[in-house]
Amino acid sequence: MGATGALHGVHELFAQQARRTPAATALVHGDERLTYGELDTRADRLAALLRRRGVRPGTLVGVYLERSAEMVVALLGTLKAGAGYVVLDPDFPAERLRGMAADAGVGVVVSRRGAQQPVSAAESVAVEDSEQTPTPAHAEVAVRPHDPACVMFTSGSTGRPKGIVASHSAITGTLTGQDFASFGAGAVWLQCSPVSWDAFALELWGPLLNGGLCVLHPGQRPDPVVMAALVERHAVTSLYLSASLFQVVVDEYPRALAAVRELIVGGEPLSPAHAARALERHPGLRLSNGYGPVEGMVFLTVHPVTAEEVRGGRPVPIGRPLAGKRLRVLDERLRPVADGESGELYAAGTGVALGYCGRPELTAERFVADPYGPAGRRMYRTGDLVRRRADGVLEYLGRADAQVKIRGFRVEPGEVEAVLARHPGVVRAAVVARPDATGDKRLVAYVVPRDGERQPPTEGELREHAARLLADYLVPAAFVLLVALPLTPNGKLDRAALPEPGPVTGSLASATGRQPSGAVEEALCGLFSEVLGVASVGPEDDFFALGGNSLMVARLLGRIQLTLGARVGVRTLFECRTPAELVPHVEETAENGGRSDAPLPLPDGGSLSLSYAQRRLWFLDRVDAGTAYTLPVLVRLRGEVDPAALRAALGDVAGRQAVLRTVFDETDGEPRQRVLEGADGLPQLRQVDVDSGELAKAVTEAARHRFDLGAELPLHAVLFSVADRPGEHALLLVLHHIAGDGWSLPPLLRDLSRAYAARAAGSEPELPPLPVPYTGFARRQRERLGSAGDPGSLASQQLAFWRKALADLAPGGPLLPRRPGRPAVPGRDAATVVRRLDAGEHARIVETARVQGATLFMALHAALAAALVRAGAGEDLAVGSPIAGRGHDGTVDDVVGFFVNMLVLRTDASGDPTARQLLARVRETALNAFAHQDVPFEEVVDALGPVRPPGRQPFTEVVLALQNNARAEVDLPGAETGVEPLRTGTARFELLVDVTDDHGPSGAPDGMTLVFEYRTSCLEPEFVERLADAVVEALRAAVTEPDLPLSRLALPEPPRRADPARDAVLVPARADAAPADSALHREIAAVWSDVLGVDGVGPHDDFFQLGGNSLRAVRVAARLTGAGRTVTAAQLFTSPTVAALATELERAPAEAPVAPAPIPRRPRVPRQPGRAGRTDTSQKEVPWT
Repeated sequence: MGATGALHGVHELFAQQARRTPAATALVHGDERLTYGELDTRADRLAALLRRRGVRPGTLVGVYLERSAEMVVALLGTLKAGAGYVVLDPDFPAERLRGMAADAGVGVVVSRRGAQQPVSAAESVAVEDSEQTPTPAHAEVAVRPHDPACVMFTSGSTGRPKGIVASHSAITGTLTGQDFASFGAGAVWLQCSPVSWDAFALELWGPLLNGGLCVLHPGQRPDPVVMAALVERHAVTSLYLSASLFQVVVDEYPRALAAVRELIVGGEPLSPAHAARALERHPGLRLSNGYGPVEGMVFLTVHPVTAEEVRGGRPVPIGRPLAGKRLRVLDERLRPVADGESGELYAAGTGVALGYCGRPELTAERFVADPYGPAGRRMYRTGDLVRRRADGVLEYLGRADAQVKIRGFRVEPGEVEAVLARHPGVVRAAVVARPDATGDKRLVAYVVPRDGERQPPTEGELREHAARLLADYLVPAAFVLLVALPLTPNGKLDRAALPEPGPVTGSLASATGRQPSGAVEEALCGLFSEVLGVASVGPEDDFFALGGNSLMVARLLGRIQLTLGARVGVRTLFECRTPAELVPHVEETAENGGRSDAPLPLPDGGSLSLSYAQRRLWFLDRVDAGTAYTLPVLVRLRGEVDPAALRAALGDVAGRQAVLRTVFDETDGEPRQRVLEGADGLPQLRQVDVDSGELAKAVTEAARHRFDLGAELPLHAVLFSVADRPGEHALLLVLHHIAGDGWSLPPLLRDLSRAYAARAAGSEPELPPLPVPYTGFARRQRERLGSAGDPGSLASQQLAFWRKALADLAPGGPLLPRRPGRPAVPGRDAATVVRRLDAGEHARIVETARVQGATLFMALHAALAAALVRAGAGEDLAVGSPIAGRGHDGTVDDVVGFFVNMLVLRTDASGDPTARQLLARVRETALNAFAHQDVPFEEVVDALGPVRPPGRQPFTEVVLALQNNARAEVDLPGAETGVEPLRTGTARFELLVDVTDDHGPSGAPDGMTLVFEYRTSCLEPEFVERLADAVVEALRAAVTEPDLPLSRLALPEPPRRADPARDAVLVPARADAAPADSALHREIAAVWSDVLGVDGVGPHDDFFQLGGNSLRAVRVAARLTGAGRTVTAAQLFTSPTVAALATELERAPAEAPVAPAPIPRRPRVPRQPGRAGRTDTSQKEVPWT
């Protein structure tokens, strides 16, 4: 398409795509989803209606609609009618819209039925009327590449907005056949830019012309909180942000970027500090700096940003020209300047606008003859000063005229000056851009009142006057009254002599003279002051009157959510502009559960409760001590390593991450955590010298470290130095899962890199304290969930869902053809089977899922379910799925800790469904489960009270995990580093399907690796091999034969199918009971009665059927051990009655755990090329070889 895209109309390329993929989802807005075929048909109908209303090729049609699916239908229908569109943003003042329509010669306006559209002279067409219009056979009108496609209005220096006419080839040539972003199948773009921007075309037409998906942001203004939710809900891959909004997102809403693969920032110079922070926090993010005026259609250049080039705050280059764009750096006489010298940038080629609507003089001034191109060709004078480096990369130096950028909008101060001068009380005005307290630019107006006026106009009157005639971004943030404007000796305005505006205040005794009343109002006044950068704010002070803008709105809402625990919408703040007006909204949303998932900072220290996730790990460690619940990571080191600096750096990291200096005690079976201080809280670094031939064995043994959580810190570190290879080292970090999960690796290694760099240089590292320590998260989690016994609590509400969702579910998980002669209590030894899908298959699976509104994870789940059904596992399938559990606002992204929760996804595979039907069922199951993911897995199990087979976790013996956590990087000065997570050789589940999906530099799918890890004591290798093949074939069949029933899919058959009589989970036979009246029997019964709160415990009563759970089992063990018995919690699972446990205790003490088997070898996952000195990981686990 790229070679010929510029030769076709926008609507023609869309129609071609619709014919290729009619069933693929093209557009999402709220709950509405339109496929390519549906959108094409609706636009065809509107095009036919417009032609009947007199619209002809070459005319311009106004579209007066809010951002919606109907707006997209209107734009596409206008193009199909052969006309060009003019977006009339309903948020703009009516007078501005009338001027825009007049300049463009708009004769027809598409709007909603009954809407009071502002262009009274134009004929109105209701978009709803097209629904009754028959679909024409040939709806598209052929256009020429240079016919007008749209008109976009920007600020004009004379006070009159100028309409920039863009051709079809400008859009298609810029957004097809390029490699600066991914637009095709698998790409999901969020359209959140204002509809009047040229970036709107990037976000809409980019995906729609290439087979991608466009998700529309609700409302007219981008809201970072909504953006973050949409990114997560729709698996958004690609995003454009203005430089100003980017800074707000990085500062206040970093979680919004967590799942985004590629981000383009433009509109203004990119802040290198914010770019560095974004790349550091999101190592897998592809960040680009885009440059281009509206006259060049979105971008003329795009520069991929690296972490290295933004270190030290160096300005970010704007890059090289895109394909089809011709850029020249010329002096004032249009002569080329040498590399390294500054000059003005001129643009020619694809994308350059046709000119300005009804402004021939301005068009002739800005679009000049191209002396270096063919005769008759023009080039656009950008007014930007640039410098070209020797490698052809351009650097932006600033404006050659007075034009400025405010929040991504291009602003001519002269337009604002002209509007202010129209006020009857103003004789002259000057407007300049000045940085505010946060460094963002804002407009400041200097006004000279008219002589003879009794009282000069107030700031409120001037602001109201400007707001009636200007877009909100053009309304000055501050007004300064002057007797006269300063002039230069030549009689021109001396802008440098204009005074700084005085500090803006709305003192605590505000217009009403009232002080803040109540803690919430006082806090809001403080937050207003902090965000606006003003001295003080009173309860009645207007946020916007004090200089607030849409970006500051985003900052303020983020601070309110974090500090006061209330989610307040953007619209609310626009309607309730003062702290006093906001108070009831803040109090209401906080009371109704509007608190952020982010807890308030709470102090460390003392004996504290564990988080729910930690309790799960603590119990598993008590019942089954071993290496299954550790996370070993190996860092290869080649070069000079300073052990003393490394040891000190580990201490620095533990100083910031309190969970790393925590021990886990037990009081009467109740786990508690203590954060250690001083020398006791410093992780130890063990140094070992070893020959190269013994290194692998030494690493393997050290990686199986068994933790005593009550006596040692949960981080074990060993530095191996290879004696016969000077300069070669290996740093092994073994983290117990009670202190960290896969998401913890990036912050852990990032902190270690920073601390080591400082220590190696002889200085103290500057690691800022975490806003939310892990202990604070644990306490707030309990507060937020509340008591399960409280009907109004979040825990109670979600448990009600899970009781219904998992009712009558077999606790042992799917029925599998298990190994004959397997032990009743399964061993932990693990083996793995690996399967790989190539990039093409990966992309097709992603696209197939997307067409049905599903995710890759859902497609994997459906394929696993299909394979299990064919293996005889039954039609009522439960699969465990771990989720990150870190919330959505980024406040705990830098915290090392165990946040993961386990969900049970129950799928109904009855009735021989097709692959399409099964995916729909899986999707519904997953969405419902994700909506109830807060209540801990342990609470769900306790609420359901299933029979617990020994050595197994209820409902989750088969687990599916898609590894999408952020990549971790380590950078130790003086050493060449590489990171390799290791497998421990032990299995946590009977079967774990662990999937990693890779992506290329463009963000496109680049293949998937599926690792099937299984317990060798339970499953046979041949079965797992066949099951792995069946899952892969089920994924392929979902693409090629989605409507074929499961029974007819050509899946590999297992060696044997599961048989309920033979393969049910075993429960060990009970030993002969001890005499019911023995002293030991009475002692056990008394402890059970006390712990369970029941009377009359009989010799054959089952502990778990009486209300026992994992924690109570630990308490029983603690009580009996304290009375002089040697009892473990694991023994209650194998001997769950009083009689059986008494017999077990009289017979022998618990046996010591068996050492795990050697780690099975797996194919090494190759490193990405071109990453010398820095290595990233994505939880891909490989053996040390």
